[in-house]
Amino acid sequence: MRNLRNHRALLSAVGAFVVAGAGGGIAWSQAERSSEPADVLLDVVEHSESTMRDYIDELSGRFDEIEATSDAGEQEELATALMADVPDLAEEARAEVLAAKEDAKAVTLPDGSELDQARDAYVAHMDAWIAEYDEAIVSPVGVVEIEPTVNETFDEAVAAFGKTRLDADQEERAESLLAD
Repeated sequence: MRNLRNHRALLSAVGAFVVAGAGGGIAWSQAERSSEPADVLLDVVEHSESTMRDYIDELSGRFDEIEATSDAGEQEELATALMADVPDLAEEARAEVLAAKEDAKAVTLPDGSELDQARDAYVAHMDAWIAEYDEAIVSPVGVVEIEPTVNETFDEAVAAFGKTRLDADQEERAESLLAD
């Protein structure tokens, strides 16, 4: 999964710029679900990852636009507009990820199975993102730093899914959904 690592310096600069200046759904069309628990879980992962990526893409695109603008006044306007939009963007993404989390928890799996452990690891990753969204809603400048927990939980989920015994199609799908 991509994150805002590459934009960290820019995000910090924009966040500081906005703070200094201020001081003065994503639609998810669900494919037909199979009754196979692994397929249902992969549907949930797809929904969640799509939501997370859309959020990152929106923020990254807006930061790129700010960075590409050479006019300081226009940069300030764009940064101010972004910070004004962040709470709504984060709230929308949070709602989608919360719904996906509930869907993931509803998948019936044998307790302690490899797929159950993969689900638990992925739910922990969703929780890390939910915490990021909560922070962004309260403090839009919080988008300038993504907590290391997000990347750590993602790596743990990828490793857990790698241990599962999925059929070839499911394994390929999991790999494409959980690609860095």
